[in-house]
Amino acid sequence: MEDLPYKKEISLRHHSSFPTKAEIWPKVRLLFGREGIPTDLSHLYLNEDGESWANLGYWENTTEYGTACSNLAEHLGTIAGLEPGSKLLDLGFGCGDQFKIWENTFGVNVSNIYGINISKIQIEFAKRRYEGRGSSPNLILGSVEGLAEFEDKTFDVVLALDSLYFIPNRNRLVGEVFRILKPGGVFVSAEILFSDRKISYWETFKRNLISKMAKMSSDLKKVEGIVSEYSALGFNFEVLERIDPFVFPGFSQFILKKIKSEKKIPKRLAGRYEMLGEYFGSETIKKHFEYWIYKVRKPE
Repeated sequence: MEDLPYKKEISLRHHSSFPTKAEIWPKVRLLFGREGIPTDLSHLYLNEDGESWANLGYWENTTEYGTACSNLAEHLGTIAGLEPGSKLLDLGFGCGDQFKIWENTFGVNVSNIYGINISKIQIEFAKRRYEGRGSSPNLILGSVEGLAEFEDKTFDVVLALDSLYFIPNRNRLVGEVFRILKPGGVFVSAEILFSDRKISYWETFKRNLISKMAKMSSDLKKVEGIVSEYSALGFNFEVLERIDPFVFPGFSQFILKKIKSEKKIPKRLAGRYEMLGEYFGSETIKKHFEYWIYKVRKPE
């Protein structure tokens, strides 16, 4: 897939003298602050109409955040082959907006949807949406260790919607996914991976700094590493699609526009979003990251 044009490269260098403490400290506070972390509810500022999406979105033919996010969730469900009888597990489900897509578009019974998340506040938020309904998803507070409660060969489908790059211990996680999938079951993920470009030590330092800022897992891999690791566990690849030209630029344009129009966003959070928006729209991100969606199947 050809790269779409991005904005100019973002440099972390100071162009005149070495930055003073007064100049650099605010950026450091933004980089490593607690605002906008993956486990809070800061993303609600980005949403409208009662939605609570938190993924980067699939921006082909749209400029609306809710539409882009639902597009990515639907794309994931289509690749997974979701159907009314599917019993599925969602890894790191956020606030669960995707459940309604999988229920309404593919006919999945919401009582057959299981989700695991380390964020108590997001789980409580998701549960409130189903109060008073006859059925609801099965939401579990926990991390990789929480998968141990599931018996072997439990699920038809395991999904990870823009979440796996936040979850540590990937090898252990994927091993557990293989265990709890039924024979013939599929695992589908949409996620950020390292770029396959060769980069300098300086670019590696910048990439590691950005990864830390975004609370990403320390064991992130290139796509070749994913293929090798999953194949070694016994999975067979069926889909491997790079889609970052339809993810990064659209998210960048949206979030930079949003922080200008949405005055309710707290100042420090808006500053963090601005830094992320500029990065996602820059040439620099091409050196650091790619966005992939893939499907693997457990043999019969």
